[in-house]
Amino acid sequence: MSPRPAVWFDRLAAAVSAASLGAVFVLFIYGVAMRYLFDRPISWVDEAVSVLTVWSVLWTAAFRLRWSEHIAFDVIFVNLSPRAQRRMLGVVLSLFVALMLAALPGLIDYTLFLWRERTDMLGMRLDVVYAVFPAFFVVVVIRLLASLARLAGARWRNELEAWGGAAADEAR
Repeated sequence: MSPRPAVWFDRLAAAVSAASLGAVFVLFIYGVAMRYLFDRPISWVDEAVSVLTVWSVLWTAAFRLRWSEHIAFDVIFVNLSPRAQRRMLGVVLSLFVALMLAALPGLIDYTLFLWRERTDMLGMRLDVVYAVFPAFFVVVVIRLLASLARLAGARWRNELEAWGGAAADEAR
């Protein structure tokens, strides 16, 4: 029996993240070696590393990182009761969804506007280079909406735990 589509996609996303970060590393080492060992700098390598790094970071952040792995300032959040954490997380996630959806049309419009510009060394169209930003926004909004739905459900404590909350400590 084949794995569920979600498991299959998760594995694919992990493979893409690993391969792209590996490519960044290889290109970076190649660029350094050509510049400092062989005194023959290759200018396109810097541009390729920059573009691939942006794509790798946003792809990984959108598809692979769990919410608890993102950088967070949660001093207040972790000291609240689970019910207060649930309310706070619901409000904050709703605000993020609203802000990201409000920014998305402008982001898409600007990205589409960039079709006429190209990168300096590789000649890549900038709309292709920056297409990862609207895609990142859409994926994050979908993930946040799914999280809000789980917070509204009966198993909301599991969602709090996924965000690093203290759902098991109901006694506060």
